[in-house]
Amino acid sequence: MTRNRRTKAEVEAVREAAREELRAAHPMTLRQVHYRLVSRSDVNHPNTIQAYQKLSKWLRDDRLNNIVPWSWMEDRMRVARGWNGWAGLEGFVEDVRDNYYRDPWQDQSGYVEVWLEKDALSGVFMDVLGEYRATLNVGRGYDGWTSIKRAADRYRGRGQEGIKTTVLYFGDFDPSGEDMHRSLEERLMELGAFPELPKVALTYEDAQILPPNFTKVTDTRRAAFVAQYGDVAVELDALPVDELRERIRTSVEAHMDMDALEESRRIQDEERTRLREGLERIFEDE
Repeated sequence: MTRNRRTKAEVEAVREAAREELRAAHPMTLRQVHYRLVSRSDVNHPNTIQAYQKLSKWLRDDRLNNIVPWSWMEDRMRVARGWNGWAGLEGFVEDVRDNYYRDPWQDQSGYVEVWLEKDALSGVFMDVLGEYRATLNVGRGYDGWTSIKRAADRYRGRGQEGIKTTVLYFGDFDPSGEDMHRSLEERLMELGAFPELPKVALTYEDAQILPPNFTKVTDTRRAAFVAQYGDVAVELDALPVDELRERIRTSVEAHMDMDALEESRRIQDEERTRLREGLERIFEDE
């Protein structure tokens, strides 16, 4: 008979492992921490709803007791929305000076965007994509027609300039995740946009080495998926954060002229210097 209850020592080992994972790579979502623990062979943390809920309570307690810093975890689905403001003109000018970025895509022969199935991971993506000023689209499942129409307009506009667009897709490996990729490509085509749209993650190969789950029996796409791949489903959250960052970075760079990017960054540094000197002269003249 399989033992379901974990011993006190096993529970403490899981809790300490969760702290280790967060200490090594933060911020992370609860789901990311859960899958990191599922993938570890040195702790007893099954891929079940009950284990997920227990982990949520333990990490709540750790944060309330100042064992885990609040900044180590994120929840991008519940974010307060407000308005920018400055104490005065000088503060505004400093922000303008420090946030000038030159668009590197004006020097590239191709154009790259990234499409992400779930918003919970968008923080990881934005941290990496900022280096390349690459646009991130978050579909939150099957994206709406309005969002897809805006994207199609961007891609058609680039195409009219003779620029080829590549959309790097990241999503779950399960019946719906695979179908979302297909649906996005077909709807873009219906709107007259024809970018290359490779699925960077998760792939069938990823599903062979990451913590698996079973496909949902209620998913109408399940039968065809299982016939092709087997009864296995893996969420993008299961990919280790460091590996995810590296995959984003390498997939973007594979479609960029890196020499042109470095030259764009050099020009950006020169323009930032000119901007800073110009702003300083304005305030000197007051």
